[in-house]
Amino acid sequence: MSLLENEVELVEKLCERIKAGKEKVKQRVLDVGCGTGRLSVYLSEKTGCDVTGIDMVQKKIEKARNNTFPNGKVEFEVQSAEKLAFANDTFDAVVSLKALHEMANPKEVLEESNRVLKARGRILLIDWVGGTAKTKSHAHALKYFTRERLEEMLLETGFLDTRVELNEEGELMLVEGRKETKK
Repeated sequence: MSLLENEVELVEKLCERIKAGKEKVKQRVLDVGCGTGRLSVYLSEKTGCDVTGIDMVQKKIEKARNNTFPNGKVEFEVQSAEKLAFANDTFDAVVSLKALHEMANPKEVLEESNRVLKARGRILLIDWVGGTAKTKSHAHALKYFTRERLEEMLLETGFLDTRVELNEEGELMLVEGRKETKK
């Protein structure tokens, strides 16, 4: 499965971070707002992780299911990212590619992501950088987060060790946070 040119740099970094966090146990990754499944399939191929992609749009999930390889490592479900049907502490990582700005309640998405992550699990989000010259003309420009606001939202929803990294063009950011360990 191929990526768009502007996605490659940060998606490769996302894959490296997931692989670096791998232990001997196979990791489970949740792809929030997976659309037609590009990131889900790519992640599975590059990292060997089991990936579950969710999206609210039935037609996108149907297309994702038709585009995947029958290796059993990638599953797709119609679900709301604001009210996930997964148990607490299910996933090792939650990822998203250019989707968080599309969600009606992004703070709820981050809270739910935190809930389904295992202790020390990581969230890795790639999205457009709001307020930059490169993204001001985009159709959804008013919905884009500044890097400071997205990092602040991660902190507000219980993530630690947050960091933001821009792609070379400065139009996309990779935002990362870690779930706090249980006390």
